[in-house]
Amino acid sequence: MKKILVPLLFLLVVLKTEAQSSVFTVVDSLLIKGNYQLAIELLTKSKPQTFELLEKAASINQTIGNDTKAIELYKKALTFNNSESLKIKLGQVYNSAGLSSKAIEVYENIIKKDSSNLLVLNNLGKLYLVLNKPKKAALVYIYLKKKDSLNPNYPYQLAEALSKQNELFKMGQSYLDAYNLDTLHIKSMYELAKFFKKLKIKDSTMLFIDKGLKIDSTNLNFLQLKANELYFTKKFDEAINYLTVLDSLNFRSVNTYEMFGMCYYNLEKFDLAEASFKKALKIEYNNPKILYRLASLAYEKNDAKQAKMYASMSIFHSKPDIDKQHFLLAVIFKEENDLKNALINFEKAFQNNYNNYKALFELANTSDVYYKDKKTALKHYKNYLARFESKDPKMTEFVEQRIDVIKKQYFIEGEIVD
Repeated sequence: MKKILVPLLFLLVVLKTEAQSSVFTVVDSLLIKGNYQLAIELLTKSKPQTFELLEKAASINQTIGNDTKAIELYKKALTFNNSESLKIKLGQVYNSAGLSSKAIEVYENIIKKDSSNLLVLNNLGKLYLVLNKPKKAALVYIYLKKKDSLNPNYPYQLAEALSKQNELFKMGQSYLDAYNLDTLHIKSMYELAKFFKKLKIKDSTMLFIDKGLKIDSTNLNFLQLKANELYFTKKFDEAINYLTVLDSLNFRSVNTYEMFGMCYYNLEKFDLAEASFKKALKIEYNNPKILYRLASLAYEKNDAKQAKMYASMSIFHSKPDIDKQHFLLAVIFKEENDLKNALINFEKAFQNNYNNYKALFELANTSDVYYKDKKTALKHYKNYLARFESKDPKMTEFVEQRIDVIKKQYFIEGEIVD
C-alpha cells in the first residue's frame, strides 16, 4: 500500500505545481497587457490558495495602489511562510498606506532578529524622521554610517535628524560629510548653502549655491537662494536675471514678485516696479506688505491720491487676526445674559474679519433679542443673506424667517421697511 501511496502523492504534487505554473503563465500574460484586475481575480479564485498565489496577488495589488487589499494578502501569505522578504514588503505597503506606526513595528521586529539588513534600517530611520523621533533616527544613521561608511545618504539623513534636535553645528558637519563622500550630492549642497547663509558666511553660501546651479541650472531652490543673496548684496541687475529665470520656469510667488519690484525700485525703474508689485497682488490681493510697497512707490511718483489709497488698504488688511477671541468673549457674555457686551464683541469680531459669517449671524440674532426696534437686526440679517446665503443652510433658513416676520410686523404697524 505504501508503495502505491508514495508515487501517488508525488504525482499530486507535480500536478499541483504544474497547475500553479500554468496559472502564473496566464497571470503574467495578463499583466503584460495591463489586465491587473483579471490577473488578481484568477489568482484569488485558484484553489488551493498557496503562499505563492497570495504573494503574487498581494504584489499586484501593491503595484496598482490597492494597499488595503495588499496588506490583507501579505498577512495571509505570512501564515504559510514567515518570510523576511515578505515582511519587508508588508512594511513598505503599510508605509505607502500612511500606516507609519505599523510599518515601524514590522521593521523593528525584523531588526531585532536581523540587524544586518541595512535596507530595513534605512527605511526605519526615515520613518522615525517622519514621525518626529529624531533621536531614534540619529541612532539608526550613526549605526548605518559605521556599517557603510561610503554611502552619502547616511550622513545626510543623520544631518536631518540632528536638524530636528537643533544640533546646528553637528548638522552642518554631517551635511559636509555627505558632500565629501559625493561632490554631486545636490541635496547636501542645498542644505549647506542654507546652513552657511544662517551663519552669515557669504562666500561659503555662494560657493554651494553656484555648485548646485552648475549641476542643475534650473533648480528652483538654488535659483531662489541665488536671487536672494544677490538682492541683499545690492546686485539688483544680477538678481533680476535669476528672478527672470524663475519666472520663465513658472515659479511665481508673492516673495519673488516683491523682490522683482524692489530690485526695479532700487534701480529707479518705477513702472516696472509697479508692474511687479501688482503681479504679487494678483496672487495675494490683500497682502499689506505689497500694498505698502505700492503706496511708497506712488509717493515717490508724486501720486498722493494713489499713495493714500494703497496706504489705507495696507492699514485695513494689517489688522491683527483677533476675531476669534472677540467671538469667544461675545459667546460668554451672551451665555451670561450680558447682551450689551455680547453685541460689542460680536461686532468687533465681524469688523476684524468680514468673512466671519458666524459673527455676523450672532450680531444679527443678538440685536434681534436686545433691541425693541428691530431695524438694526433687520439690517444685519439682510447683510448676512447678501453675503453668506450659501454658507450654512440652517442659519440661512432662520435669517429668511426672521426677515419675513420683522417686515410683516412693521407692515402691521403701518410702516414699510426695505
